[in-house]
Amino acid sequence: MGLYSAYKQGLMGTWYWYVRKLNAAFPYKTVDGKKFAVFPGVYKPLENEHACADYCREGESVLDLGCGCGVGAIFCAEKAQSVVASDISAAAVKNTQANCETHGIDNVTVFESDMFEKVEGKFDLIVANPPYIAADFASDEQQFATSVRYLPLLFAGVHDHIQDHGRLLVQYPAWFKGSLVKLAKSHGMVLKETKRMPMKSVGLALLSLAYLQVGFRSTFFLFEPEQPRQQADAKTNVSQDRLAA
Repeated sequence: MGLYSAYKQGLMGTWYWYVRKLNAAFPYKTVDGKKFAVFPGVYKPLENEHACADYCREGESVLDLGCGCGVGAIFCAEKAQSVVASDISAAAVKNTQANCETHGIDNVTVFESDMFEKVEGKFDLIVANPPYIAADFASDEQQFATSVRYLPLLFAGVHDHIQDHGRLLVQYPAWFKGSLVKLAKSHGMVLKETKRMPMKSVGLALLSLAYLQVGFRSTFFLFEPEQPRQQADAKTNVSQDRLAA
């Protein structure tokens, strides 16, 4: 491990400890009038993440991949026919289940999964809030802010779980747009829309400062399949037939 990597590991390890202490001291967060419990080892919403529901259409099927305390899943559930919420962290899964019960949400299915590992079916909308920091931690409760696996696995597996005309909504810092577009294109996805997340209130900005989460320019990136899978398969078959002839 290089000096910089060791420094980043130490810094983020301390940050995770600090966040657990803050969450234990302040275990609730109100989001657009809804009160959410946030367990000690779970990410607290600090970026108006609930605005992902603006991209959800009435009656759709939604996958919240890395659901945390369940904010995205619960706000999408108000419009969606069904929502699947998964997370690698057992604590996050229990946290989402608890918040669904609190808010009387009965169309969200929650379970533990390492990315797409246990996810079945295809969805109209996949919501993803990847970790922002490229660092590798073994603990499942140290994945919500640090990972070197999430984005590669997300784009590598998205075609197996998205409808032909579905959408993938990724929340990520604005200055990584080029890297996201390149990774998406390598897996047959194209960027359709880029939109900054809603401005934070003064209270949320101060809370973010307390959690040392500032300056990320968080942005919604909306991706769609470059072409429907059926069309892509048809073109491949035509090409193969021509070669055979």
